[in-house]
Amino acid sequence: MKNKVLITVFVIVLLVILIWAPWITKNYAENRVSEEFSSKWDGVMDGCGFNCDGCGIKESHRALFGYSVEIEYACGMKISSSEFKNKIDNIFVSFLSTVHGL
Repeated sequence: MKNKVLITVFVIVLLVILIWAPWITKNYAENRVSEEFSSKWDGVMDGCGFNCDGCGIKESHRALFGYSVEIEYACGMKISSSEFKNKIDNIFVSFLSTVHGL
């Protein structure tokens, strides 16, 4: 009986730590998303990037099991500002430091 209680307490504490993920900080999550996004489009001539007006990391906040990071970016070659529409995506950085949603 005592072992069951100890195992249950251990599992609950472990779950709380994973949900909170204190090792994933705001700066770390933002840098991880930026690096992953840039590496995804590295070498693509007409790819996506943050080099546009208002683009980059817009917002980030702690979520269950990691961080949610909102980015704004543009894809394709810019011919005129009226033909160019920025895109916004939410990217998730998990407690394992993996990036999801790119």
